[in-house]
Amino acid sequence: MNPFKIIELNQTASTQTYITNTDTEKPFEEYTVIFTSNQTAGRGQGTHIWESEEGKNISFSLLLQPVFLNPAQQFLITQFVSLAIADTLADYGLQNVKIKWPNDIYVGEKKICGMLIQNSIMGNQIFKTYIGIGINVNQKTFCLAPNPTSLLLETGKEYGLRKFLDDTLYNIYVRYSQLKENKIPQIQKQYLSLLLFKNQKRTYIYKGKEISAQIENVNSFGHLLLRLDNGSVLECELRQLQFVF
Repeated sequence: MNPFKIIELNQTASTQTYITNTDTEKPFEEYTVIFTSNQTAGRGQGTHIWESEEGKNISFSLLLQPVFLNPAQQFLITQFVSLAIADTLADYGLQNVKIKWPNDIYVGEKKICGMLIQNSIMGNQIFKTYIGIGINVNQKTFCLAPNPTSLLLETGKEYGLRKFLDDTLYNIYVRYSQLKENKIPQIQKQYLSLLLFKNQKRTYIYKGKEISAQIENVNSFGHLLLRLDNGSVLECELRQLQFVF
């Protein structure tokens, strides 16, 4: 079953901006997807941008309505979507696919996918979720990204963008169905198993200061739990921590 309705744009500044702005004016149905292979000003977390060469990669945003979740459970959305992207890359033969907390997808220590998730909360439920995803597929060279890779760079092969989109959406649907079926422990366990640098002693920048720690867990709010060298546990929010490569 493929419930997604795909709207393909020849070009747009940001699929995420397009879907959120348009949905406000004229609401989309759940499973609407805005897709382009020419995104000129992709958005990332905070002020970050997403670099993408025209016609080489996929950028898309989709609308879900996970009204069965309450706001305290919103990190489950990050978890199931991250797993769906990891599933797709594994299906295409990539090895060592990891999730860099909270939702960047890496191959080894190189970034292949980024995402931006925005939730609209109404009362005690998550009324709408806008999920923006950019995946490097056929791009060979990058100018801005610090540690990028792509399917082409990893495998030496080029791929059809529309088929890759369809395969990705299929895996998103499968993982979303797991969430609807309340298979939350399974999702959480698999997400944790794919965390980049889990149980490895690494250097991080926490609130501007260098620390030595290892990733131990992620709590239900999506905060990263780091075990420091002195044995204490540090609970980190997104903007407090910087990975060092």
